[in-house]
Amino acid sequence: MEFDKLNNEKFIYSHSSDELIKILHDFPGQFKKAEKIIRNVPLKFEREYKNILILGVGNPATTAYRLMESVSSNKIRVPISISSSNDLPTWVSSETLVIAISHSGNTREVLGAISEVSDRGISIYAITTGGILKERFSDNKLVTIIEYSEKLLPRMSIGYAYVFLTGILASANLLSVKGFQKDEPPGEAWEDIEKELLVFTKELMPEIKINDNVAKKLAINLYNNIPVVYGCNKITTVISYRFKTEICATSKMFAHFNRIPEISHDEIEGWEMDKELRRKFIILFIKDKNLSNSMLKRIEILKGIFLEKDIKYEEVFISGENELVIAFKGLFLAIWTSLYLAILYDVNPVSIDLVDIIKNRLGEK
Repeated sequence: MEFDKLNNEKFIYSHSSDELIKILHDFPGQFKKAEKIIRNVPLKFEREYKNILILGVGNPATTAYRLMESVSSNKIRVPISISSSNDLPTWVSSETLVIAISHSGNTREVLGAISEVSDRGISIYAITTGGILKERFSDNKLVTIIEYSEKLLPRMSIGYAYVFLTGILASANLLSVKGFQKDEPPGEAWEDIEKELLVFTKELMPEIKINDNVAKKLAINLYNNIPVVYGCNKITTVISYRFKTEICATSKMFAHFNRIPEISHDEIEGWEMDKELRRKFIILFIKDKNLSNSMLKRIEILKGIFLEKDIKYEEVFISGENELVIAFKGLFLAIWTSLYLAILYDVNPVSIDLVDIIKNRLGEK
């Protein structure tokens, strides 16, 4: 059978997947590595900030931003926004804490935005592995570069981005997080995540057969269907976003995401489409332990509608002792699932050919 290949770990490792699998095995260690780096960055803040602006496009910036505003224990004390273009919001001022995120250091929009911010005399913290960003701004006194060096796919550097972002905001007294004490990184929080992800890795790795591997089973159910991923609260919506981006980038398959109850006001009507089109889709409900009774009722109503419309659906439950653990376990599951889906589709899970075409035509490579 075509799915038997997922029970053959030798085939999986030989399928252009070894690079991504190595990154996944190393991923739980990102948090402590990032913490060690941020400890040695001189973070000095001489004013109180009224708002926060993150400069970034795609992953990891968007995922880090979504996590930052979604984890309730962060208790961010001022408004936080993200900008993905050179056009800065009109409210940006010296009272804005500006943080740029570009794994490669070559993101056109981020480079342009950093130039615009520094031209206004506003300080910036830039998270990167180097690239043009380091070359262009290392001597700029307004730009503090937080550099890490690790060979990663940009979308896989979310651990670094989130820890650095947390460290900057905590040092600026703009958030609090479990395990964080003044002038010290939130080490307890990172230990929880690392421990949970190491355990989760043992359940998802190629050596674990289909019957005992939730990522493999999920990939089989998604195969030859167009996934539509629905989150049910802030955290599961971040996970849904990551499922969408990983399926697109890793599995080379189109996917969509949204949040309940947002879909109940307009998107739900789209499922009145022709029944032959409906059969091409599968719905994923991403759930966790923090769903309210009213949300559970909404999900049951939606499941009833999808049954009536002959639309496939599946529920994915993410467990964890707190929101941050749930979030990163969900992101981790999305990546492993997309890897196995790429193998079923016989595509290279690390190539980004269309992304590279766009960058080449923009003159970014």
